[in-house]
Amino acid sequence: MRWLIVLPFERPGLMGMDFADELTALGHEVRTFAYRRENPLYKNKPTKALYTRVLLGRLQRMADDWRPQVLLVIKGGPIGPDVVRRLRAALDVVVVNFFPDNPLWMIPFECIEAYDFFFTKERYALRMLQQAGLTNVHYLPMYCVPREHHPVALTEDDRRRFEARLSFVGSRYPYRERFVRSLSSYPLRLWGSGWVRSRDHDVRKLVAGPAVFGRDKLCVYSGSVLSLNQHHPMNDIVGVNTRTFELAAAAACQVVDFKDDLATLFKPGDEVVAYRDLPECRRMLDHYLAHPDEARAIGENARRRALAEHTLRHRLEEMISTLERRP
Repeated sequence: MRWLIVLPFERPGLMGMDFADELTALGHEVRTFAYRRENPLYKNKPTKALYTRVLLGRLQRMADDWRPQVLLVIKGGPIGPDVVRRLRAALDVVVVNFFPDNPLWMIPFECIEAYDFFFTKERYALRMLQQAGLTNVHYLPMYCVPREHHPVALTEDDRRRFEARLSFVGSRYPYRERFVRSLSSYPLRLWGSGWVRSRDHDVRKLVAGPAVFGRDKLCVYSGSVLSLNQHHPMNDIVGVNTRTFELAAAAACQVVDFKDDLATLFKPGDEVVAYRDLPECRRMLDHYLAHPDEARAIGENARRRALAEHTLRHRLEEMISTLERRP
């Protein structure tokens, strides 16, 4: 099939480009179109609306010229329902959205309704949208990409920079800072943007470095006894985030707040360490920091499960199967 993937940025390693790589490996023809640009006209509020209209005109012409069979939108940004309906009317194309956040507070209802297929990782959103009468909404969890998410062997320099008994990789947000502050007595090291600007000395002293990507991030995961994974309290209601699968594929032992979908994806106590409140989180940290061999075994179990069931290829095969069942 011919796929046109409409994505935020055409940068290697970012969501959307991984879809393009995997679909190409499966034998499909793929082209991409980025709807966000490193352009002052896009970032300047007075000119953004006009620039967006010009950009969407380019998308329409590209679709007219190439005639894709599937137009896959990642998130969507400026791709409003009028654009989706216009593409559907002008072309014999199936218009699909893969939405990696909670659609109930991140995208207008009429945008969801416009697509032929709308895939969400959030079962709570799925139920609410189906109760509202939508029949185009489908469940599809997040995933790992094995060539990008895997264990690495640390050099001596890597160990000095990235080794940790307990680590967290992610940007600073108020809810995360409160969580981190409650664990400041633990041997925790932080990597991510914004942490050095914290007004709390106990938090700032935990900062090990700025945001990490690629191999550096894998070094943190592979060099940690335990890796924290805290979900966004408003974005992740019952579903689990991308970090869950990345950590698992890297064979990291993750300590993660329990979500209803977690137990359908990984086995708590065997493949992940899950907690329901802060006292239980501290008990888990105390136990597994004192028993690193158990932590290592959990990480190895998680990796086996991730590669067997939770790769991007698994998700794309499920998406394609759903599309093929369309009346």
